[in-house]
Amino acid sequence: MAVIGSNELAIEGGAPVRDSKSRPWPVWPSTSDAEWREKIEPAFRRVYESQAEGVGGREQKRFARRFADYCGVPHCVLVAHGTDALATALAATLDLDGIRDGGEVIVPNYTFIASASAALDMQCSVVLTDIDPKTFTLCPAAVERAVRPGRTRAIMVVHIAGQPCDMNAINAIARKHGLTVVEDCAQAHGALHEGARVGSLGDVAGFSFQSSKNLCSGEGGCVTTRDIGIFNRSVGMMNSGRLPAGERWNYARIGWNYRPSEYVAALLTARLDDLEQQSDHRTRMAEYLTSRIENIPGVTPPANGPWCSRHDYHLYCILIDEAKFGGRPRNDVVDALQAEGIPAMAGYTEPLSEQPGMRQLAADHPNAVRVEPCPATEEVCRRSVWIAGQILLAGSEDMDEIATALAKVQSAFNRRAPGS
Repeated sequence: MAVIGSNELAIEGGAPVRDSKSRPWPVWPSTSDAEWREKIEPAFRRVYESQAEGVGGREQKRFARRFADYCGVPHCVLVAHGTDALATALAATLDLDGIRDGGEVIVPNYTFIASASAALDMQCSVVLTDIDPKTFTLCPAAVERAVRPGRTRAIMVVHIAGQPCDMNAINAIARKHGLTVVEDCAQAHGALHEGARVGSLGDVAGFSFQSSKNLCSGEGGCVTTRDIGIFNRSVGMMNSGRLPAGERWNYARIGWNYRPSEYVAALLTARLDDLEQQSDHRTRMAEYLTSRIENIPGVTPPANGPWCSRHDYHLYCILIDEAKFGGRPRNDVVDALQAEGIPAMAGYTEPLSEQPGMRQLAADHPNAVRVEPCPATEEVCRRSVWIAGQILLAGSEDMDEIATALAKVQSAFNRRAPGS
């Protein structure tokens, strides 16, 4: 890659690499008149004319069957939100009612807060645990150190950014200690671990279909599992305690209302058709972008674990070495890239344990939160730069501009370093 010479940075008045107003980046979710006419409007009409817009309708069953097949499991339960999916997954696999103490759940300290809040909602305490510094997924060695025999009950792995966790190592730890493994697949629809899809790798999994996700419907989520007992309890949690074959007024267990809409299911079914093609495209563009930036000083592109057959790239996560950027902090790099027309962001800027809400919870309820040493999480939070997955739906020429902007910013910052 050619090094940008004396080009003035856009943040200082120079010309940007990309004029994102005249050449906007892909937006998400993508929409088109053709998709509306051919797929979504007819599906919504079916729901409208069926007069069955909630539980019991055909669209939910259709989507659940298709998504279960996609993940390679026999069972799928559609729910209203991704957080509901994780809470349902935990409750169903540990047979919790959300009233009694649920024990400890190990959760990575580098994740969206729903991974922890879903466990807390089921009266579990959370153990915020360190990540692998290369893959950003839960570190197996840190998990082993975090287990408290007799107290720890589950491990919640998060397939962060679309990267599958090291499930062989995690499942081995779970078997050793008699723990349940819950997959948080909110960012990883379509990701593959040694050829098997996420959502089929632990005891149970929760997906999110929130509007930013690779498969989305504004809000929504689902639970996938191979276990019929977990499936039945998931249905009960979702539908006020009713079991799949139970009577309407028969409440076999304590459950909640996580019921989704038939319109959500119809939208998801229509969009599921495009998921594989979109995943393949993101993967190709991510690999191409990596080839363009891996030799820029101070830039580390995403690293896949050897178990990762396909990183689904909900996010493309870069690490910045400040020393190679003239000692400038990561936020300065993000600001400069944005000025160049590149939609970069900092991502998680601090471990989940340091968020004000979690700190307050730990202060008010010390038994609800345990924080393990997390040096890798702290380092990643300080150095990470994210590119959203929809940007990878653009073409190789667009990836070239991301690479050009990174090289331009690195060169300019480095030239101004003291002693350079």
